[in-house]
Amino acid sequence: MMRWRKWVAAVSLAALFGCGSDGEPEAGEVSLLPLRAERGADAGIYDSSGRQVLLRGVNLNSLGDYYQDNPALPPVLPLQEEDFRQMAALGFNVVRLIVSWSALEPQRGQRSAAYLRRIREAVAQAKKYGLYVILDMHQDAWGKYIATPPGVECGATRERAIGWDGAPEWATITDGRSTCRAPGIRELSPAVSQAFENFYADRDGIQTAFIETWEYLAGAFAREVAVAGYDLFNEPHWGNNIVGGGPKLSALYARLIPAIRAAERAAGGFHHIVFFEPIVLWPVEGNLPDPQVMTDPNLVFAPHNYAESITTANPLTIEQVFERAKMDSAYYGVAFWIGEYGWFSDPMGNQSRLLRYAALEDRYAVGGAWWQWKQACGDPHSIGIPGGSPPSLLIHLRYSACPGDVDLGFVPEWVEVLSRPYPRAVPGRLVTLSSDPKRAELVLEGETAQPGWADLWVPRRLGFPFVTGDGVGEVSVQMVPGGYRIRVEVRGNYRLQTSWLGG
Repeated sequence: MMRWRKWVAAVSLAALFGCGSDGEPEAGEVSLLPLRAERGADAGIYDSSGRQVLLRGVNLNSLGDYYQDNPALPPVLPLQEEDFRQMAALGFNVVRLIVSWSALEPQRGQRSAAYLRRIREAVAQAKKYGLYVILDMHQDAWGKYIATPPGVECGATRERAIGWDGAPEWATITDGRSTCRAPGIRELSPAVSQAFENFYADRDGIQTAFIETWEYLAGAFAREVAVAGYDLFNEPHWGNNIVGGGPKLSALYARLIPAIRAAERAAGGFHHIVFFEPIVLWPVEGNLPDPQVMTDPNLVFAPHNYAESITTANPLTIEQVFERAKMDSAYYGVAFWIGEYGWFSDPMGNQSRLLRYAALEDRYAVGGAWWQWKQACGDPHSIGIPGGSPPSLLIHLRYSACPGDVDLGFVPEWVEVLSRPYPRAVPGRLVTLSSDPKRAELVLEGETAQPGWADLWVPRRLGFPFVTGDGVGEVSVQMVPGGYRIRVEVRGNYRLQTSWLGG
């Protein structure tokens, strides 16, 4: 019988595992367990063995159906299996996969089996490398079909608008309103506002069609354990009334969530987590859906946190937005998960902000997805305005040079922080967590009613990892591409700390 006590586990790499010629185990499909969300005092994401799971990873837009302003510059980069292998080698365990209504239903009532196959292939490849997928029904500024037509002038106070991504052309009803926008703000055009207003009003049944497309997608993945859940609607717009978005979004969710559940049941599947977002103006007051609508037991609040990054009009700090996310998720009695965050310039200068972000992510014991993995020179984010040119250097998780989409490798300042140690899953409940990205070490405390196995990620940095702790039994360490997976048997109130031999 195992004596539960303080334990030290050191790693002898040569004795632990057989490796390929490159010194790393061969890749193979990693078993993933179904996930669910819990509400109430123990709000969080859990797997089917009762472990709390932190989902940390990255956004990937390669399947997004984006506007192409320059015929010579594709708006997305091809999706390759190598992308998922490299994500796993950074310790990531989730990818928020952008999908587009315009590609799923390019003609009304005619859904694209070919596009669905592409999504299935991406999910299968992610699963092979131990990555969960959150299917994100993405949109920005409604869609591709609200670009200012050639020859239209916008005057001194407005500017011509580039198209974006989201809705199909047949569901883009602007009533002839101007596509000219406030300078630099894609959401602030009358045409975008009117398109959303008509959507919320179900004009010509377009909201119903959107819900039916979600039924199609949810039914297709109803039995897939690698799909962590569904992000219902990226960055919802408020419509014509800038202070009236919350009730409109509530009405959409009141129809959409039950429809997804019905589709999962009809397909013989299980209920996946629903990740729901506020109106894009959040954390401004009045932009949350009604809690009386959000009664499903399997929900996670999924706002975005670009504080001190691109939201120059938002005076809140990174810390204040985290606290607001915590407060608003408690309003629903659910956990929160940050669907997007990131910085896009000056990695050396902005790493201090990212370090603050990471410390808060640990303190609140939550996950999130960096925006984004890689970006094409022809992406609307890169082009900016009609006829625009991309900058010579794009800074995302990877550097890329334009034109030509030349991959220049990872941004080391981002990778050092994003690949830091973290618990992928812990038995029971995670009580405290802190990590040191520079030293690649972590300390955590948890509590569990039943003994179980914690699953830790530690990047390869300083030497050989070892674990000390209380409430700890057996420890096993496996070298994997990019780092180590450490399994630690724990019970009761436990504490784990990773350190390095030879570091």
